[in-house]
This record gives sequence, C-alpha cells and structure tokens, in this order.
Amino acid sequence: MALLLTLGLCIAAIAIVAIVAIRILLKKNSNELSFRVESITPFQANHESREETLRQENEHFFKDIESNLEQTFNGQYITFREEKLFTEYYTELFHEVNDCLKRLETFHVEPSETIAKFVSDFENLQWLIKSHNDRFIKEELNTYKDFFDHCLKYPLDKQQRRSIVSGEDNCLVISSAGSGKTSSIVGKVKYLIEIKHIEPQNILLISYTNKAAAELTDRMGIEGLRGYTFHKLALDIIGQVTGQKPSICSNTDALFLKIYQELL
Repeated sequence: MALLLTLGLCIAAIAIVAIVAIRILLKKNSNELSFRVESITPFQANHESREETLRQENEHFFKDIESNLEQTFNGQYITFREEKLFTEYYTELFHEVNDCLKRLETFHVEPSETIAKFVSDFENLQWLIKSHNDRFIKEELNTYKDFFDHCLKYPLDKQQRRSIVSGEDNCLVISSAGSGKTSSIVGKVKYLIEIKHIEPQNILLISYTNKAAAELTDRMGIEGLRGYTFHKLALDIIGQVTGQKPSICSNTDALFLKIYQELL
C-alpha cells in the first residue's frame, strides 16, 4: 500500500514538474512570438518602393493589425482586391500565433496582450474593413454634400451618392428603367474629375448601344471624354494598333438573307 502511495506521489510530482516545464517553455515561446509580431514590417511599408521605405523607416512601426489597417488606408476606400492582399499578408503569421494561443489556453498560461490583440484583430478583419469603409463613405457624403446637391440639374439621392463614392473595383447598380442609372454614371465621372482629380482621358465610358453612348457623351459635355459601345472601342483599338479599322457589315439582315438563299 505504501509502495503504491509512493509511486502515485512520484507520478504526480513528475506530472507537476512536466506541466511547469511546459508552461515555462510556452511562456518563452509566447514572448519570442510577441517580439516577432511587434517587429513585423507593416503592410504599407512592405508595399512601398525601397527608396520610400528607407526615407520613412522611422515612421513605420507595427502596433497592431487594426492600427496598421487605418494607417495604410487612411482617407481611402478599401477595395476587395486590397482586402485580399492585406489579409494574405498576415495570414501565415496568424496561423502560427493562433496555434500558440491555443496551447497557452490549454495550459492556462496568460497570453501577452500583443498575441491576443493580433489574433482578435485578424479574426475580426472583415468587420474592421467594413467599419472603415462605412466611415469613409459617410465622411465623403458629408464633405461633398454640396457637390452632390448641384453636380446635376437636380440633387442625387442617397443610393446614387453611395454608389458614386464607393471606391470598389466593381460596383453593381441594379434599378429599373428611368430610375437614374445614367445620372449616377454622370455623377460618378464628375466626382472622379472634380473631386478626385482624375484626368478625363483616363476614364472610359462604355455602353451597349450607340444611342446610350451618344447620350453619355452629350450629358457629360467634357472635352476629351466620350461614350463608346464595346464594338466601337474594339474597332478604334484595332485601328490604332494596325493602322486600319476592320470592315464591318452594316446590313446584317441582307447578309443573312443572301446566305439563306445560297443554301436553298
């Protein structure tokens, strides 16, 4: 009986020593990982030119993902492509930090504030980006309210204004005929030129019909800016590259009739 008790005590002592050793090791690993997180090259610094990075090396430091997000995209809309790049930049380190955090929790070791904040920020990244973009849109609408009230002959409505200030790579507007889609396009172009200072020659207006393209050109009234159909744009590009525009049959009905007659 005494032997069994002694053996049990020895096993318990060994287990306690092992747990203590594991906790010490985890704490050490946690500190090392915290230092690595604090030493990250911030996203915006990593994506600048080497000269710009060297010039501003003292201005770039990593505090946490949330701060880095706001610093990187200060005063601008975060597009889906930029969100993907930003997320991918921290993904590998997140998996490593998250694994460490799980081990710390298993052995009841308090994680450092740096590690806990890093994991929390990454897991809430979509929400952080949505909040950032919502604030950006709200600020743009408030700042340029007078512009949206007078850029057309009538004030644009709330939905039109939101679609215009959205800096997303693609913006889908679904509405019925006569509800203001063309007005939204006109407002968007004027916003880009007058507020964002984009050169007119860098803006491409595409429509499906000659009538709609002509209407866009007329309503814009901006020198160097015109509406195109997909076919017209393609023909112009081919003409510029080859020096000769392709010949396009203008009477397709007659062509199909001729082909049908030859087949009879």
